[in-house]
Amino acid sequence: MEPDGTLRIGSLTSFSHITRDPLIQKYINVLGEAVDQVGGPQIRNIGTIGGNTCNGVTSADSASTLHAWDAVIELTGKNGVRRLPIHDFYIKAGKVDIRAEDGEIQTAVLIPKESYENCFGHYIKYAMRNAMDIATLGTSVNVRLSADKKTVERARVAFGVAGPVPLRAATAEAMAKGQPVSLELAERFAQAVTADINPRDSWRAAKDFRLHIAVESAKRAFIESVKLAGGEL
Repeated sequence: MEPDGTLRIGSLTSFSHITRDPLIQKYINVLGEAVDQVGGPQIRNIGTIGGNTCNGVTSADSASTLHAWDAVIELTGKNGVRRLPIHDFYIKAGKVDIRAEDGEIQTAVLIPKESYENCFGHYIKYAMRNAMDIATLGTSVNVRLSADKKTVERARVAFGVAGPVPLRAATAEAMAKGQPVSLELAERFAQAVTADINPRDSWRAAKDFRLHIAVESAKRAFIESVKLAGGEL
């Protein structure tokens, strides 16, 4: 943790170390849960958060959670250090903003205090198998509730494999802000994600099926996030 409360994850940190780290467990446990669904134990012991993000694929298990928590990517090269919001880091499918001509490498993933303070989240990976499989769809939700736990102060929802890059569903987020906690809100929140996502047909899943999964997983992840935050539904 940096002096201003930012959580700094070095790019060569393995998935296993992230899952077990006490700061992650205390402040953003959902990230540890998400990366604990990558591959199998051997992959998680050697695979890194930097590799997962620099690969640029929308199915990366860390990507939707990092988007939902407003992560910042630190890039270091011969011209100094750049920090990019993760939303700007992903350019298109399989391509991220690293200036190879400047000798840049990714050196850290940063989670600002404002992004995680009093926030609780849940990640759902839908895949054909329970392990050693690429996500058919990944959904990450987090919420911050009011002091009395009855109102949503902030909601975030991000998806993997719902577009060419990981993306947020801003329409659903805006709709939930300031609303009283309820199962009806969870349903409206989930339906609203379809305004911002555009999954594709592929041999692994049809577009309509991915849309169905997105709505259902957004609802379930929202409900679980509210419960983790101390709310009642």
